[in-house]
Amino acid sequence: MESSDATSIVREENSPGVETLIVDGIWGWHPRWNRLRARVEHEVGPCRIWHYDNMGGRTIEELAARLAAELQRMDRPFNLIGYSMGSLIIREAMRQAPELLLRRAVFLHSPHAGSLAAWLLPLPACREMMPGSGFLRRLNAAPWAVPTLVTWCPWDLMVFPGNSARWSGATLTLCCHVPAHVWPVVSPGIHKAVIVFLTPNAP
Repeated sequence: MESSDATSIVREENSPGVETLIVDGIWGWHPRWNRLRARVEHEVGPCRIWHYDNMGGRTIEELAARLAAELQRMDRPFNLIGYSMGSLIIREAMRQAPELLLRRAVFLHSPHAGSLAAWLLPLPACREMMPGSGFLRRLNAAPWAVPTLVTWCPWDLMVFPGNSARWSGATLTLCCHVPAHVWPVVSPGIHKAVIVFLTPNAP
């Protein structure tokens, strides 16, 4: 289902108090997500930003293994919000550990089919995000049954072409028309969509 209106997102039941983790993308400054983190914590439940080495020198598989290990130690249901490369880390963590208790996922402007921009730097993480990479083939062949909200932008110059951020595994898809890859970091509309999607016991 695809929509350009955040209010059209169907609200489904979720357990109250479920912790939410935000996973930033490559080269991102983690504290920039504090606005969304605070709003999720206020309106949904506990929320924190997952801090990791996002400079591109480590493979997504390695980063995903670290995330999966941390989530396994939590031993309780959780939500995950991924931005750009962060969503691939989340998906790979779930591929490596499908028993994880993920209730809902949100993927913001993420290169599910890769990005031509990844050819600009020969870093391990960038090589994995090149369209047609072996990593993406394995990832996109993995099953996915988690309720998931996806956002994408037709004119995204980091996830290029923009429709690479569309994903068949999504439950709900939100198209954004602001031509800025970082728009999900600051967009009140996207933040509202995330809150609606994650809100526990919403009517």
